[in-house]
Amino acid sequence: MLLDTCGGFELSGALAKAGYRDGRLAELGNVVLTHRHGDHIGGVMALFLALERAQLYGPEDALGAAESLLRTTYPHFSMVRGHGTTATSVRAGTTYPIGGFDLTFFEVVHRVPTYAVRVRVENKVLAFSADSLPCNALVACAQDADLFICDALCAAADFDNEQVHALMHPVATEAAALAERAGAKALALTHLARYATPETMLEEARSRFNGPVTVPNDGDTFEL
Repeated sequence: MLLDTCGGFELSGALAKAGYRDGRLAELGNVVLTHRHGDHIGGVMALFLALERAQLYGPEDALGAAESLLRTTYPHFSMVRGHGTTATSVRAGTTYPIGGFDLTFFEVVHRVPTYAVRVRVENKVLAFSADSLPCNALVACAQDADLFICDALCAAADFDNEQVHALMHPVATEAAALAERAGAKALALTHLARYATPETMLEEARSRFNGPVTVPNDGDTFEL
């Protein structure tokens, strides 16, 4: 299971670092796209080249954008190898069994149709916010989650909050407040802007959330 695909071919290096190379790439048959923005769907190009088949899931808007991207960049490729990429539209408020996981989607507040994702397997829950302003749907997605991954742009002290909200992301204190309201067990802050200060984000988040807070580096792993 892969949630979003980075912005492009940096995905290839990230997957290799995580041990997904050669024969293991076939294990990544299920790919969730939360929304159409390029920093979330751009990696479908790398997957398209690396995999003989893949199953994409997400809102229709995101799937349409991914299809347009592939058609524009590799219009000939399906004829070369008979690629087996397929797309399945999912609906908010519905749970789907995908790749041995139960995935529930929540419509959140962003510039384009966007879904947060709740992943359950063997009584363990991972919640992924995607990009969104703080909203009740994010609290529902992260309810009692073992880990809440929140796309927080920066700390409140790093940048003007009104401009951050114009970009339709939360700051670290807001992500922490969401995690606290949801009763999440741990919080990971991701999707940092170039002007973000991880140390300040951690300090602000820990002042609002009593559980463990991290700002992960690329390649970090968590055991739930």
